[in-house]
Amino acid sequence: MQSEPRSVREAILAAAVELFARYGYHAAPLRDIARMAGIQAASIYYHYANKQALLVEIMETYMRRLNASLEQIMREQPGPLERLREAIANHIRLHTSFKNEFFIIDTEIRALEGANRDYIMALRDHYEHLIQEILRDGMERGIFKQSDIKVTSYALITMCTEVATWFRPGGRLSVQQVIDLYSQLILQGLLCQGDSGQRPAGSEHT
Repeated sequence: MQSEPRSVREAILAAAVELFARYGYHAAPLRDIARMAGIQAASIYYHYANKQALLVEIMETYMRRLNASLEQIMREQPGPLERLREAIANHIRLHTSFKNEFFIIDTEIRALEGANRDYIMALRDHYEHLIQEILRDGMERGIFKQSDIKVTSYALITMCTEVATWFRPGGRLSVQQVIDLYSQLILQGLLCQGDSGQRPAGSEHT
């Protein structure tokens, strides 16, 4: 009796993700979400108060996953270079694995209402602050070149996020090859001269 509500809820969420990503939040009626989930439209209200609640759950779930994984990296990795390399890999992996979910986060902020927008923006701000903390630490230690930390963080996040717009599974490059290429490009631009970014074998695995 307890497993069915969870499976119905998951079906509703999956349908919402697909339709929000395909048509946009405002152009995806609840009745179409219900039809795709295999339920009556009125049944959605047993699980969600309204369409806005669906949007918030999608955004909250994946922003929290993004933040939690970066927080773990910062706990486990010893320094800013290792942390940034892992942060790049983590960002690209999540955005290519959950392409629709992060596309919704990036494009439907405008659809959030009132306190919902403030809440999701706070989660996004937290992620940006974590990236900025890595950059600041690297600059203070003389590992990264001095630059505007906010602008650098925005450029890094945007660059890694955009991978999901062109990457295709089964294409010429694997996700790991893209991660390696992006890590090289980004770190070469940030590292001070004389620090090649090389580390003992085993420390570069992502």
